[in-house]
Amino acid sequence: MELKTKLQAVHNQVRTVISAGVIGIAILLIILIYDQVSGALPTPTATALANATTNVTNTFASAMELAPVIILVLIASIVIAVVQRFR
Repeated sequence: MELKTKLQAVHNQVRTVISAGVIGIAILLIILIYDQVSGALPTPTATALANATTNVTNTFASAMELAPVIILVLIASIVIAVVQRFR
């Protein structure tokens, strides 16, 4: 392979690793911010508001269950890219 092509391949792999790291950090920050905001809110006295708060928290928790799957897929794509480089 030509040096320029090798450098381009390395550059692409580094960008993939950085992207995976940024996505992982973003997911952690989203969870932290939501926890801080949710903890700072007072407990509603009305039943309807309490139920709405519980529903929002449960929905957010369900969405965040996919976060590890997303990170695993990103890691798998990095591994596949590295293995393909050795071909």
